[in-house]
Amino acid sequence: MKIAYFTDTYLPNNDGVVTALLNYREGLEKRGHEVFIFTPGSKKQKEENADKHVYYFTSAVFKPYPDYRLSLFPFLSARKLVKSVGVDLVHSHGIATTGLAAIQCANAMKVPAIASFHTMVPSATHYLTGRKDMQEMLEKVAWGYLKWYYGFFRKVIVPSRFTEKILNEHGIKHTIVIPSGIDYKFYSSGNGEAVRKKHKLGKKKVVLHVGRVVKEKNLELIINEAQSIINKEPNAVFLIVGKGPAEEEYKNLVKMKGLTENFIFTGFVPKNELPDYYAAADVFAFPSYFDTQGLVALEAMAAGLPVVAPEKSGSGDFIKDGVSGYAFKEEVDFREKLLLALENGKELGQKGREIAKEYDADGRVEELLKFYQEILNKK
Repeated sequence: MKIAYFTDTYLPNNDGVVTALLNYREGLEKRGHEVFIFTPGSKKQKEENADKHVYYFTSAVFKPYPDYRLSLFPFLSARKLVKSVGVDLVHSHGIATTGLAAIQCANAMKVPAIASFHTMVPSATHYLTGRKDMQEMLEKVAWGYLKWYYGFFRKVIVPSRFTEKILNEHGIKHTIVIPSGIDYKFYSSGNGEAVRKKHKLGKKKVVLHVGRVVKEKNLELIINEAQSIINKEPNAVFLIVGKGPAEEEYKNLVKMKGLTENFIFTGFVPKNELPDYYAAADVFAFPSYFDTQGLVALEAMAAGLPVVAPEKSGSGDFIKDGVSGYAFKEEVDFREKLLLALENGKELGQKGREIAKEYDADGRVEELLKFYQEILNKK
């Protein structure tokens, strides 16, 4: 089987969408299938690309978030590329111009088209304006666009029941839940000693967060509640792993609150080092309402960490309150749940490992492949 993946983000970006795509591609290729990636890229990426299964469209930087790019009129080149490959199925992972090219190519090739919903884009309107009234208006526009866009696809894959519920409420009802997976063995085999030594953590209680440092991840909740947590657990330190446009803003907030000695911002950490960071921590704080699933939370669970996350979020499918972590209902509840996780970490962590193993990428690929075959059989 030959599958065309159209995506607005790919390597060298490092986010949940890219992680899911890489896992899918590896698993499908291991089973003898071919995956072709169509994505925006820089001139340098196009010139240096040695992967014959990756095609970079001419693109421009998305100024509000420079790590991301937008394809510039990819339609003609996309049709030529897809035709030369001869794909059996188009799977869109984006919603911008690259996603529109996916629709056009599927129609031109007369092959089935499906899509995945990865990102709660309507909740990210702050990248376009700081005005609350404008953000609310743009959110409504975004949902209208998404309903129109996903209407072109046979099915829309969502990674969690929570996300499916939200899409259904906004009129996108032809959904199917297929969670993305993680490399369980990789994330369950870390050694935290070197990380603790590098950051001089000693015997401190480490509260970890891994991910893009952006406003939609709700990291201000961790910072705002940090002093109250330290009052109860004086040995606590907060380790923020990742980079993003809100990094300086959060550093300034930490400084303003007099918590500089209690927070460590590591910046970008290579993937091969992440298991050691998970292994060095005592609890994983994941306050995001934005994520449609939360792969980093599953990675943390694979490492044996209890996770504290919102009850109404994409991670609610696998974080069971008091079993594999703690789910807070209101933000004022976050502090107490995090302290409980620090206290009961080992017991919760073991159960978390068992649940995370169910999300191993290999099993997720089998489920995806079965779905692909069903779509092709209905062609």
